[in-house]
Amino acid sequence: MRTALVTATAAALAAVFAASASARPATHIVIRHQMQGCHAWAVDSESFKAAQKINVVRGTTFTLVNNDVMPHTLLQISGPRLELVNTLLNHMGAKTTFTVTQPGTYRFRTKAGEDYKGMEMKTVGKDNVLRLTVVVP
Repeated sequence: MRTALVTATAAALAAVFAASASARPATHIVIRHQMQGCHAWAVDSESFKAAQKINVVRGTTFTLVNNDVMPHTLLQISGPRLELVNTLLNHMGAKTTFTVTQPGTYRFRTKAGEDYKGMEMKTVGKDNVLRLTVVVP
């Protein structure tokens, strides 16, 4: 009986460790509208800013959600080339995902469009250009 309990416990622990070892780290980015600078983005619920710089491990998957009142297109400016798909975030709630697979410094920005019809908002100051730097050691 004791041997069966030890074996079952070992199997359960092995399954937990295997699941956590295969799980990829995830990072979430949200774009929002704001009065000063028109829009900003936040990484993993941190502060909203126009420019973000983060360090992540290889294999990190990013989910980018556009909650702004205008469309944004995600552009990779430099770094190891990624296959980006669904980069036109052309409605509120639109999202895309990508995974950084190689070491290096990845640089992104968005190209903002015009406010959605009926969603025109007044803003103060020059519109922000959203920039993201991702460093993978």
